Order: sequence, then structure tokens, then C-alpha cells
Amino acid sequence: MWQNIKYYLLAYAVMATGSLVSTALQLLAAEFPTGRPVSTLAANLPGVTVGGLIMVIGFLKDSRVQQERERADRERERADQERERADRAIAELDRLRTEYEAAAKALIQRLEELNNGQSGPSDADK
Repeated sequence: MWQNIKYYLLAYAVMATGSLVSTALQLLAAEFPTGRPVSTLAANLPGVTVGGLIMVIGFLKDSRVQQERERADRERERADQERERADRAIAELDRLRTEYEAAAKALIQRLEELNNGQSGPSDADK
């Protein structure tokens, strides 16, 4: 915005000067009716046309909307990358959980086998 503020200030200055000139020319037209059409045309052109044109140039050169679009696109891309990273982390956690559950089941089975193997002969001895 600050790089284009000169256009807005220039447009405001032209419009303010144009309205002052317009008022002066209309007052002169009331005093001297022979130049009324020319003074009316000259009164209406500076403030409205030139100031409006400069303001349109300022709006066209104002790149804030484009910058915001680019920033929003970057943020969407970053959000997608974070989502993909989170999905990979969740998949890795699921894989590790499955491995640990399988290892725990195997350990429990082994312990049961060892327990059954040791308790079996002692029961036969009784």
C-alpha cells in the first residue's frame, strides 16, 4: 500500500484543486456569462476526470490483492505439507503399535509355553 500511496495523494490533490478551480470558474461564469460553456467544461474536467484517472491508476498498481492471494496459496501449500507429514507420522505410529502388539503377544505366548512346560512335570510328580 505504501508504495502506491503517492497515487492516492496525487489523485486527492488533483480532485481538491479541481473542485477549487471549478468553484472559481463557476463564480466567474456567473459574473461573465459569455464564457459559460467553456468555464463549465473546464470546471468539470480537472477534478472528476483527471483525479479519477489517477485514482484508477493507483488501484491498478496496487498489488495488495495479488500479494494476499500468493500468501494464501503459500499457506494452503504449507497446510497440505503439514497434513501429509501428520499422515505419515500416524502411519508410522500405527506400524510401530502393530509391531509392539505382535511382539507382546509373542512374548506372552513364550512365557505361557515356558510356564506350562515347567508346571507340567511338577504336576506329574505330585
